[in-house]
Amino acid sequence: MKILWIDDEIDLLKPFIYLLQKEGYEVKTATSGEDGVKSANKESFDLIFLDEIMPGVDGLEVLRKIKSENSQQIVVMVTKSEEENLMTQAYGGWVDDYITKPFSFNQLLSVLNRTLKRRSIIEEKMAEEYSTQLRAIAEPTDHKEWIEYYRNTVSWDTKLMEFGSKDLKAIHEEKKRDGNAGFAKYIESEYSNFLKGRGPVMSHQIFPNVVFPTLKNGPVYFIIFDSMRLDQYMKLVPFLKDVYEIATQYYYSILPTATPYSRNAIFAGLLPLEIVQLYPQYWTYEEKGQNRFERNLVAEQLKRNNMRMNFSFHKLSSIVEIEKSIEKIKGESADIVIIVINFFDMLIHSIPGRGDLKGILDDERVLLNILTYWFPISPIFELFKNLAKRDRRLILTSDHGFIRVRRPTIIYGGREISPNLRYKYGPALRVDKKSALLLNNPGEISLPSDDPSVRFAIAKEDYYFIYPTKPTEYEMEFKYTFQHGGISTQEVILPLGIMKPR
Repeated sequence: MKILWIDDEIDLLKPFIYLLQKEGYEVKTATSGEDGVKSANKESFDLIFLDEIMPGVDGLEVLRKIKSENSQQIVVMVTKSEEENLMTQAYGGWVDDYITKPFSFNQLLSVLNRTLKRRSIIEEKMAEEYSTQLRAIAEPTDHKEWIEYYRNTVSWDTKLMEFGSKDLKAIHEEKKRDGNAGFAKYIESEYSNFLKGRGPVMSHQIFPNVVFPTLKNGPVYFIIFDSMRLDQYMKLVPFLKDVYEIATQYYYSILPTATPYSRNAIFAGLLPLEIVQLYPQYWTYEEKGQNRFERNLVAEQLKRNNMRMNFSFHKLSSIVEIEKSIEKIKGESADIVIIVINFFDMLIHSIPGRGDLKGILDDERVLLNILTYWFPISPIFELFKNLAKRDRRLILTSDHGFIRVRRPTIIYGGREISPNLRYKYGPALRVDKKSALLLNNPGEISLPSDDPSVRFAIAKEDYYFIYPTKPTEYEMEFKYTFQHGGISTQEVILPLGIMKPR
């Protein structure tokens, strides 16, 4: 293993360097902060020892420069003091450990074990824990067990993001794919029962089951982050907990897990076919503008439930819109303030110089890391902090999730097939039933159609639809992209955060 030691009194450390070399470590040295930064930028080191006090550029400044170039670089601060202020500054700059002068060689080895060997020890223990858990988990049999199964999967995603061998991550990904195969079978078998009320809370039941009961405690902000998944929500919770007490519930999105269906169902308190039957003027079969009547659907839902209260409605599609709207939203006096935030697109557009997104986001975990850095400095978080001062409850949720598609499946039909990659409707559709749920009569699951010959196909697991003409071209263009509308735990199982200001 390769070590860089940065200290202006490096001659005094020669006995330690000699003993480290005898232990098999390769040690390079630098006698100034400037030289140390140059070496760190030029070569790769498993660990850097960094003296706190040096002439010229001090240790903390060197630490910041090294970490700005490589945030994953392990740095151990060598200090003459354990003052709390120094440690706060050092850890704020991402120092990984520290050792206090004078120290013994055994103390030095102890630091090396804590830092360099920590990862391998954690990975070994994690592999044992994962193996034990795999043997203990049975496939879920009801909607509550599937929620717990998915929560557990997301928990492991988080653990494996930082630690976990390549092999363990591959096993976990295979386990997730198997889980989605089982979930698709479960949904195909039980979805009609869900619609009869024998199952989880679903999109069209959020207002009567969650929003209206919360209103008994006073006015409510109801916030939808478009396309937010559970794993993303779990990344936001630690930041939001600074200003809110949070109780998390879960619900299932209706099918297809796409905005024109799931979000209209939330605001109408009705399934799509019921919307068409009761309010045909608020439903369109055109591809554009399918959600332009959301405000009207909320008004109708309140009227239908004899809720004599006023509401306001805000759709925020960009960072600029949020910044301009903070003061107005903060001053709202309505009983229900509804805010729809184009969350996923804002997150993607926060990536500087993002270029080819397929290349940047080859690993979904990259997206979660970006979220962790972006959210606390975003105007969205600023909005939440401002709303906390109003002493009102918030409900934060999503309309549907998304999945990274991997497997193409050919769909056949006439010319008038909808363009979506995870769900299709049109006359005479044909598709492999292994890869998709094919509905000859969409009305069976309360989906409307403007023609009796129309069929619906909803992709399962991580499949996506391609056409028989130019299949290779379609496959290459859309493989590994983020899509929604289908049947997977990531798209269907969603969080509902009930938040009370601290």
